[in-house]
Amino acid sequence: MRDRRSVGLGILTAVPVGLSALGAGGMMLAGDQRILAMELALPGAVLAAGALVSCIPGAILLTRTVGARSRRRESAAVEAAGEAAALRERERHQRFLGRLDHELKNPLTAIRATAAAAQHETLSPEWRTVDAQAGRLSTLVRDLRKLADLETRPLELEMVDLEEVISEAIEALRQQDPSAGARLDFAVTRVPWTVPPLSADVDLLSLAIDNVLGNAAKYSATGPIEVRLREQDGWAVIDVADAGRGIPPSDVVQVFDELARAQNARDVPGSGIGLTLVATVMRHHGGDVSIRSAEGSGTLVTLRLPIQR
Repeated sequence: MRDRRSVGLGILTAVPVGLSALGAGGMMLAGDQRILAMELALPGAVLAAGALVSCIPGAILLTRTVGARSRRRESAAVEAAGEAAALRERERHQRFLGRLDHELKNPLTAIRATAAAAQHETLSPEWRTVDAQAGRLSTLVRDLRKLADLETRPLELEMVDLEEVISEAIEALRQQDPSAGARLDFAVTRVPWTVPPLSADVDLLSLAIDNVLGNAAKYSATGPIEVRLREQDGWAVIDVADAGRGIPPSDVVQVFDELARAQNARDVPGSGIGLTLVATVMRHHGGDVSIRSAEGSGTLVTLRLPIQR
């Protein structure tokens, strides 16, 4: 398209010069010597005017080209500044999580040891509560540290069969929660084509899929759980759908934030880190995760991975 546009402008530029040259030559040939001597300036003026007109398209093209290049440079500079700011923010956040883990690990260990000794001596229910809450806080700190490590961990890539990875995650869930496993159905779309093996970190993918399946089991005490694998427009797509309690509309926008938990999920144990881990794993693989939910009806979580990175 750009080549055809350049050719068109070249023709448009040459036409006025050619026409003016022909006109000037005709005028000189048509006049006699006396008239030719007096009117010699007029053909020159016509030729000069034609040349001036010919310059206009070139000037317009030059102005547009310079303007477009300037806008592209400005856009690239803004984008680079945004990426640099995001990188600095992630690094700052990772340092904070590292300090948090370091500062809390020893006090929590001491609290749990004291609570365990007190329970052994007094059999007090209050100490059991202290131990349980300290254990919950220890798990939270551990998950935050795991999230910080994921941000910087290099991918250990290998060719991965997604159907096999999902099947193993489903089998693990069935062993941990037989009632949820009995409600789970796995479907793979193979027509007109199936999902080919793709380059990925199998441990991280398993972590992400385990989290999504675990959420579906936790928040749907009854009703089916459906897992679907398909190829769509060069992406491997994994859908995990449940018929559980769903998420209130006001909470859907923040479910991928650290420590975020829906208002109707406070009675279920959890740290609020799971979906953040899933989003991090997907981002590292060049993919993404999205969620659709209706309170009281269920939730659909969709993971997408590029088949060719």
